[in-house]
Amino acid sequence: MPRRQVITERPSSRRRTAARWVAVGLVACAGLVVASAYLGPPPSAPAQASHTHQGSDEASRTRWGADYFPNIELVSHLGDKVRFFDDLIKDKVVAINFIYTSCPDSCPLETARLAQVYKILGDRVGDDVFFYSITIDPDHDTPAVLAAYAERYNAGPGWSFLTGKEEEIVDLRKKLGLYIPEIQNDGSNNHNLSLIIGNQATGQWMKRSPFENPHVLTTQIGSWLHNWKRPPKERRDFADAPKLRSVSDGERLFRTRCAACHTIGGVEIGTKVATNDPTVGPDLLDVDLRRDPQWLRRWIAEPDVMLAEQDPLAMQLLAAYDNVVMPNMRLSPADIADLLGFVRAESSRHRRVVRAREASRFHHERGARDRQLDELTMRDEWIREAPPQANVSAGYLTLFNRGDHDAKIIAAESPLFEHVEFHEMVAREGGMGMRPLDELVVPANGQLRLETGGKHLMLIGPRQALAHGNKVPVRLRLASGRGWDVWLPVVAAARGRPG
Repeated sequence: MPRRQVITERPSSRRRTAARWVAVGLVACAGLVVASAYLGPPPSAPAQASHTHQGSDEASRTRWGADYFPNIELVSHLGDKVRFFDDLIKDKVVAINFIYTSCPDSCPLETARLAQVYKILGDRVGDDVFFYSITIDPDHDTPAVLAAYAERYNAGPGWSFLTGKEEEIVDLRKKLGLYIPEIQNDGSNNHNLSLIIGNQATGQWMKRSPFENPHVLTTQIGSWLHNWKRPPKERRDFADAPKLRSVSDGERLFRTRCAACHTIGGVEIGTKVATNDPTVGPDLLDVDLRRDPQWLRRWIAEPDVMLAEQDPLAMQLLAAYDNVVMPNMRLSPADIADLLGFVRAESSRHRRVVRAREASRFHHERGARDRQLDELTMRDEWIREAPPQANVSAGYLTLFNRGDHDAKIIAAESPLFEHVEFHEMVAREGGMGMRPLDELVVPANGQLRLETGGKHLMLIGPRQALAHGNKVPVRLRLASGRGWDVWLPVVAAARGRPG
């Protein structure tokens, strides 16, 4: 069964400078308003960039109206029957592409790219913008098959996947300038990868590449084709434009071939939006270290072959990502080396950023803990001298918090005792008793008194005898993780609280 697709516009030499690739994208955005406003070569496609119409009736009578577009019947993935002109494009701004669900090559990439544009446009899709993905393999792609395909990419309202009669779909592709007779033979599923965007009411149409940046596509669909009716959110000056940096061949390949489905360390490359569904493809952070190099290079070069062979890891990935097929991008060994080189460099850069962020957070948290210690003070600290046979002693002090947040003491320890607990004297039936406390809280801009008859430190299991005049070191452990060392002077039992 023929499987290949053909890209009609070959990319320029992979060794062109990265700056030129970026510049081409920017310059093309301006030039395509006029230069690319063609559906295909005349006379089988519209030949003017725009028309002025008084209303939808007049628009439908233009060369690019009801008399030009075949009003064929199609069936959506939801089972609805629609007419191409009357129901789908008349007086609408649309994006149309042709796919087939069993495609092993670029259809998954093209669909994932449109999913990014769909997400950027948001609720405008289905309101003033409409997406149509039409199968070129109607014998296989039934509405049920298309529905499952749409679900994989989280296609929502305003995005229809359509099927119909094969000969009528071929006629539609010819009218849209997306049919290449030279590659359509023997029932081949080879097809032009370009999608077409247009405004039927104004007569403005453009062919676009699925490898285009999603933000550029969004601007063209959501702004240019609306005849500039929507004002920009902000006015910006070219004088403030950032200087273009150099883009390597590897990064160019990742942006155009991989970024629609993959991130590196959770970071979107070349776009501010990830795929519509984060499960479309795995994150590629350190993928060159996590996978066998030989397996990885082959997987990038011929994923369709490896899936046909039912390679165990390939099948595992297919199942893990909802049967979204890894497309065969027809990359050369040199392309693959450039691509993996970029992934390695970006993974290393991401690791450095994460380490710097963690170090900054550590220093910030340590500074916060230090500030909290600076905000805590104490006075009236003491511990009662206990008889030689006593197994416990009680410690008291008053804590002051000058900070704006409560300070929590969650534990305490002393080298002179087996363990230290927090206790509180409480009234019980028949007298007084003690209950343990999980923590001590010094309120913001307040104080906490540890005193006889109330809350106190219970020091249990003395390791040596303590006499009047000794000092007992106690480390108070704060919820922030810092320790606060205090010294409690031992006071003779007969003298009681100092002061």
